[in-house]
Amino acid sequence: MKKMELVPCAGNFLVKYTVKIMCVLFCSLLLYGCAQKAPSADYINFIYSSQSEKEAAFLMSIFNREDFSAYGLHLLPEESETPLVPAIYVEFFYSWENQTESDDIIITKNIFIPVDDVLAGRLNTSFQACIDGRETLIQVDEIVPPFTALRVNGLALGDEGYPLVWVTGARIRVDENVRTSRLFSENLSRLKNAFASAPKPDVQSMPDILWITAGGDTMLERGATEALLLDGPASIFGRTAPMIASADVALLNLEGVVSAKGVRVPKSYNFRFIPEVAPALKAAGIDAVLHANNHVFDYGMDAFLDSLHNLKQAGIGVVGAGINDDEASDPYVYRKGEDVVRVFGLASFPREGNGWDGETAAAGPDIAGMLHARRGGVDKLKSKMSANDQSINIVFFHGGIEWSTRPDAATRQLYTDLIASGADLIIGTHPHIVQGFEWVMGKPVFWSIGNYVFGQMNGYYTGDEGLFIRLGYYHGRPVYIEPYPIFLDDIRTDIVSHDNLDVFYARSRDLRR
Repeated sequence: MKKMELVPCAGNFLVKYTVKIMCVLFCSLLLYGCAQKAPSADYINFIYSSQSEKEAAFLMSIFNREDFSAYGLHLLPEESETPLVPAIYVEFFYSWENQTESDDIIITKNIFIPVDDVLAGRLNTSFQACIDGRETLIQVDEIVPPFTALRVNGLALGDEGYPLVWVTGARIRVDENVRTSRLFSENLSRLKNAFASAPKPDVQSMPDILWITAGGDTMLERGATEALLLDGPASIFGRTAPMIASADVALLNLEGVVSAKGVRVPKSYNFRFIPEVAPALKAAGIDAVLHANNHVFDYGMDAFLDSLHNLKQAGIGVVGAGINDDEASDPYVYRKGEDVVRVFGLASFPREGNGWDGETAAAGPDIAGMLHARRGGVDKLKSKMSANDQSINIVFFHGGIEWSTRPDAATRQLYTDLIASGADLIIGTHPHIVQGFEWVMGKPVFWSIGNYVFGQMNGYYTGDEGLFIRLGYYHGRPVYIEPYPIFLDDIRTDIVSHDNLDVFYARSRDLRR
């Protein structure tokens, strides 16, 4: 019997190789699954200088807190048996914030100000001058008299875009040849988010400056009231109007009463303004007025009391005057964060040539009137000044000798006494012309800022020239001291060229002798 031979046929061949193909596919799928569970390593290379201790500490804090290795992200080891190519680069940089890129991650931030002597006659400098080394740059907590901060390109601390913000940061970039898988993209986002959300204790916040403005002798007759009511604040305050509106505390010395009551007192000049002027001043941004001066009794007691009522009714603080000496010595108080501004009013002017004596209008325990230095006003004021380091005690003063170019001996002694007792800033009025500026025991003193709004002063001595001041405080310390020269064109005041401050600076320097 013949043996049968098994001859391979086409069907057996297909079965054999189909099984092989299926095995290959299965193994491929298995390997793919394993790859998903154990991602391949992506290495990160950090680039920073040996001086970057803060940045290195920041880096390690992130990797100590986040387990990036679980996602296949690893720091590039310093030594490796085989060459490793980093997929991600993190480079630390140092720059001014306004020169950074939108994707940069800020790690540290320090804010600087350029400074100069107050009497150097400068209010502003350029960013270029600062970065070129032509300006002295310090941090705001380091400023001390006689220095004041300069604006940079017209910007002060707190203004949007203030440029002197020095930062260190990180830029994350990817190797151009790296793959762009979904997993890698997720890892890159994970890394960026970790950098962005990590605590950054060395990032300084922008200081919040407290701004104070003050205008001098303000008399709203002779058409000024009508202009204010019809055409708004700029019609009489000119370009100082927006400064008033934006200030935290805006002050002026109101020479006259806000009242339609009373009878004219025999004097050389008598001033009063219709009650509607009070809400108009409030709408302009005026927060408080000095009502201790030689014109608040021009129409007697009835008008004086009515003026107190009308101003308070409009929400304007009244300093230096009240229904008794206790109220007259109360300050106008403004709070901003931990800073507290206390504004006091005080008068001490000589008997007028017509015979009227301000001491007869002094407030007493049961008498309405003004707080007068020669009638116990100084002691009352001293008792209410705060010793808190972040309180700013301002004394708004009306006194001295009219039309004098420098303070008299009695006024100088009074100011020095007030500073020694806790006053942080003194602003003088009454002489009708600008006197100088001086540091007294490290505190700023403006002996007289002259007229502010006072119609019909054109060509009258120098009564048509005044000084509008804007001061910026931080944690109770003066940072910005900005005098602006103004010219009174009848009832309208406006800022003029800074060159017009030459006389002010000359008188200020003369006080040092």
